[in-house]
Amino acid sequence: MDRIHNRTFTRLFLSGTVIMASGFCQATTYAQAPSKHKPGSPPTTRLSTEAPLPARGKLGQELFMAVGRRDLAELRSLLKRGADPNARNGLTFVPLYIAAATGQTDMIEALLQAGAKIDATSPYGTALTFATQSGIPPVYDLLLAHGAGINPVRADGETVLMYASRAGAVPIVADLLKRKVSVNAKDNDGATALSWAARDGQTEVGQLLLGAGASINAADSRGWTPLMYAAVNGHTEFVTLLLANGAKPNVREVGGRTALLLTATYGDHPEVIQALLKGGADLNATDSAKRSAYALAVARGHSQCAGLLGKPTASEPLPNHTRTATEAVQASLKLVQYSMQQFTKRTGCISCHHEGLGRIATGAARDRGFLRDLEVERAQRERIDGAVNAMGPLHSQALQDPEAMKNVPLIEIDEVATGDSWMLAGMAAHKQPRTASAGAMALVLARQQGPDGNWHFAVPRVPMQSSLFTFTALSLKSIADYAPRSSAAEVTDRVGRAKTWLMTAPAKTNEDRSFRLLGLKWAGASDQEREKAIAELRAEQRPDGGWAQLPTLQSDAYATGQALYALKVGGDLAVSDPVYTAGVQSLLRTQDRDGSWFVNKRATPGNNYFDAGFPHGESQYSSFNGTCWAMLALLQTIDAAPRQASLSAPRAPHHSILAEGR
Repeated sequence: MDRIHNRTFTRLFLSGTVIMASGFCQATTYAQAPSKHKPGSPPTTRLSTEAPLPARGKLGQELFMAVGRRDLAELRSLLKRGADPNARNGLTFVPLYIAAATGQTDMIEALLQAGAKIDATSPYGTALTFATQSGIPPVYDLLLAHGAGINPVRADGETVLMYASRAGAVPIVADLLKRKVSVNAKDNDGATALSWAARDGQTEVGQLLLGAGASINAADSRGWTPLMYAAVNGHTEFVTLLLANGAKPNVREVGGRTALLLTATYGDHPEVIQALLKGGADLNATDSAKRSAYALAVARGHSQCAGLLGKPTASEPLPNHTRTATEAVQASLKLVQYSMQQFTKRTGCISCHHEGLGRIATGAARDRGFLRDLEVERAQRERIDGAVNAMGPLHSQALQDPEAMKNVPLIEIDEVATGDSWMLAGMAAHKQPRTASAGAMALVLARQQGPDGNWHFAVPRVPMQSSLFTFTALSLKSIADYAPRSSAAEVTDRVGRAKTWLMTAPAKTNEDRSFRLLGLKWAGASDQEREKAIAELRAEQRPDGGWAQLPTLQSDAYATGQALYALKVGGDLAVSDPVYTAGVQSLLRTQDRDGSWFVNKRATPGNNYFDAGFPHGESQYSSFNGTCWAMLALLQTIDAAPRQASLSAPRAPHHSILAEGR
């Protein structure tokens, strides 16, 4: 097994192809040949899909698996049999990271007693980094009691104080400040811990940070201040806190907008508007197009805010809704492909967003006759095909040998379904044919199905990796599309069990409801079997025509586009139905002039942040995904026909000028 495994990944190295079968990714330039690994230190030329080092094979992989299964007895048994507690997987994780992220103090104790290095580092930080991302005080306390360093360094400049602030972990934040960590440290995008707390509305944390001297008007690379982040995301209490402590309400970000203008553009938050006006926000301020907050609120359909903002002046431009669905898609398509191009240049990763959802969106655009940048598509396809083919021998052996299956990359942290299902779905959207290698990958994916009939994952990264419905639906479709025809009986059985699970499991979020409906359609469910799923998704439409990711959030493009696409593709809803037309109008009203839709980042920041050329700063990946879902929904309304669009390489958009309301 090791001989085949090593040969496969040597080929990947030499070809310059790096597969990323997980939501974790790095902006890394890899060396062209592997280097020797020193135990306890992060490898510098690792592939994201290699098995653990230095303990390749059974014990190294199984140590990670035991942590994932929360099987303390098995963990101790493996350690007694010689498993290296400092073994690393292809992401340079050590088992201690997973134990810390999932709050398993007994696992941490066992690993440390066996010689796990408390400060084993990686591009993702240390075990303390993972503990603060999850915001679990007992894990944090335990790691510090064992001597964990308080200032682990990450490649993106993000600190443990930022993570604890975002998570609202008040005891951890208080202790970090007591230990004199830097309260005004900035990440690579220029954001401070106060901005991180503001984005998620962690008011008690905000009070602690301000008390420790946090810079209240510190701006990030886009010029966004903590007040802007709190206001845009509807956190009235945090807005009030900041204004009471001297936040400047009329500071302008790079695009020339104040907190009031941003709030009017990106949300219908009347309480925030009232707080801003009470705190001195200039009601007469206008953006670069000379539009007031009132005009922006009207244009976006934010009626509650508009009612508080007065009326436009006689000379003010009136809202102008001239962009059609076709024009909206054309604007988005160019921007999405530009980001795909930049993502490919910046990292070797094959991601669930750019190569998964992004390719589904561009594939749908191709089907409707939209012209795309063919060089971007070629580069993506070559990279994906190279990775799938190089993985073929490993996957084929795994299908024959249960022990070899344990060496499938990233199976040790339950990240096979999260990557492979999106990758295969993107391939299907571009009509890539069945091959032996793709078939082997599909069957490996099939055999990750759980006993209940679903496909699962370990670490959530909301919203894209937050729902068992998502990966159950994508996986059953992927195996139906790519599994060898000789495996038809196995595929039929697995799809049937997945369908049963989809029909009986409770759906709680928009992601759940949308992918339940899509999964039932792809599993061959009848109209009657889908009836309840259709009704429940329709019922979640908001008065503004959109859908929200959660009941506590406002409508956004991610949830709206996803729900509309699911209703059309999974529920056979006519695009002329009033439900669909209202959703489309919501999307057309809220698209930015550059072609993007803003969607606030909610994911746990496990990944290293880097700029992939999409607007909205650290929310660019959630906004990229929201833009793709919006495109998919709008494309359903457009008949297939040749379109006029540039075939040349996309150029960098002027984010600072165009990332503002229409």
